Parts: sequence; C-alpha cells; structure tokens
Amino acid sequence: MQLETINTQQPMRCSQFLVILWMILSLPQMSEAQFPAQGASAFSLAGSIDIHIHTAPDVFQRSLNDIELAQLCMARNMRAVVIKNHYESTSARARLTNSILQSNLVFGGVTLNESVGGINPKAVEAMYRIAPDVGKFVWFPTLDAAQHARVFGLKNRGISILDGEKLTKPTLEVLRLIAQYNLVLATGHLAPAEVMLLVKEAKALGVRHMVVTHALADTPGLSLPQMKELVSNGVFLEFTYLSFISGPQAQLPFLQKSSHVSMEKMAAVIEEIGAEHIILSSDLGQMGNAIPPDGLSMIAELLQQQGISAAELELMLKDNPARLLGLE
Repeated sequence: MQLETINTQQPMRCSQFLVILWMILSLPQMSEAQFPAQGASAFSLAGSIDIHIHTAPDVFQRSLNDIELAQLCMARNMRAVVIKNHYESTSARARLTNSILQSNLVFGGVTLNESVGGINPKAVEAMYRIAPDVGKFVWFPTLDAAQHARVFGLKNRGISILDGEKLTKPTLEVLRLIAQYNLVLATGHLAPAEVMLLVKEAKALGVRHMVVTHALADTPGLSLPQMKELVSNGVFLEFTYLSFISGPQAQLPFLQKSSHVSMEKMAAVIEEIGAEHIILSSDLGQMGNAIPPDGLSMIAELLQQQGISAAELELMLKDNPARLLGLE
C-alpha cells in the first residue's frame, strides 16, 4: 500500500485528547446512521473479528477514532477488533477504549517502523507491558520496509530484517519476545524472502501465532507455492477488502498505485489453499473509504457471490482470527 495523504495539523497534546474524549462521551450513544455506509452489505458481522483497522488519532486522516469504531462494532455484535497504527503503539489506546466503553472488544499492538526505532525489542516490550491483556500484535515494518520502498519506487532504502542471508540480531530478539509473551507475529510489508525466513525462525523459537499481512497485495508479493509453504507451517494468510478496492479504479489516489486483487482471485486462492488457513479483514479506516465494518461485510458478501460457503466464511471471519488472538 502506498503512502496516504498526511494530516498537516499540529500533533494533539494529551490534555487536548482527553478533552475530546470527554466531549465524545458527553454526546448521545453513536448510532450507525451517523456514519453513512458506502456500498453497505446486509451480511451479519455478529461474532466476527477484524484484525486490521486504522483509527484516529493518526498521522494520516482517519474516518473514525478508537471509540467511534468500538461503538459501531459493538452495535453489530462483533467479537473483537485490532487497531493498527504505522507510527505508534496502540495497546494503551485499546485498553483506554475498553475501559471507557466497559468492553473487551479492542486489541492493539506495535508496528516496527522508524518512529519506534525500527526492529526494536524495547518497543515490543513496552507495548506489551503497558497493556498485557490487549497488547497482542507485532507488525514487522510496513511503510518503512525496504520491500515497500522497492515496490513503490521510494528513494529511502527502508528497513530490512536480513543481514546477508540471516536474520539480524534485533529481529531474533523480537521473535524471542513474541514467543515469550505469546504475541501475534504479523509480517507487515516485508519481501517474500524475508517472510519465508522470518516464519521459519519464528517457528523454531516457539512463536505460536503468525499471520501474513495482506498476503495477496504487492507487499509482500508472494507466489502461490510460497503461500502454500507458509500455511503448512501454521501461518494464517490475511486477505483484505482494501486489496480489492485498490488499483487504477480506486477512488483514493494513493490506492491507484497498488495492484487490484479481484474477488475471483481471492476465491480461487481460498479454494486452492483452504479457508482454514485464511483470515478476512478490512484494512480500512482511510478517510474517503467505507468504514471498516461495512468493508468487512462487503468482502464476505462478495466472496459468497463467488461461491464461498457460509461455513468457510465462519472460519475466516470468526474461528481463525479467534485462534490467532488466542480467544478460542
């Protein structure tokens, strides 16, 4: 995924954020009608989990903040959501949102981009210790990954997890922490060779929960044989609604630089690899796109039209992400 438009407003101070929280909570309960759906689906999300949502506050403009998202997902009886940020940990935000709304819906994590020191074991440790109950995900580099820079023609070299043909020492230390705290390893925007070696070493070190981030997208850019090898090692593949709406036809300019992944292709790979190895998510939250619950509903409905069964959708929306998060 290419870079989005950056919000040029000044960073929000903690006191300002708390005031805004108070203002939000002073309003009547948010209803879904207050957030008009774009291509909304009638597909029920009851019991579903979305492991990939971008919310405000953020460097980029987002359509919903953490609380608004949680309220919408609670209204649709979803089981859990994971909020992601490319530049900061979201575990504290997840805990705060759950506390305010008296729920256990929201989970967070940390993305190992430059803003947290890159492949930084201390950032992983802090993310987990701040909120051990909801700090679950460790995404390897995304927008700062070397593969992302190569794919989208960026000038920066980007972060690689390789030292020659081996993983770097900080990468191995991060894997040990993921195993120790039973966290989720998400591959981010790494290159295929990096993904394959990372998964192999992670499994050897005792990492139990792994997912390939938007596995059909340009980053990582995996082949079908590579995906088959990954799932044979117990790794889930994430398929996202954002991959479907990306491409030359996308309404947002930054998405026009990414390849379009058709529903026909998604359905074919699901049938080839097996729904038991796949997780569906939205990867939404961008200003101008559908809100995340609508996107998750749409990917399910569109795959159903391609012949994917209700039982397969249950696996990919409920059972598999629950296993990934340790909620089964």
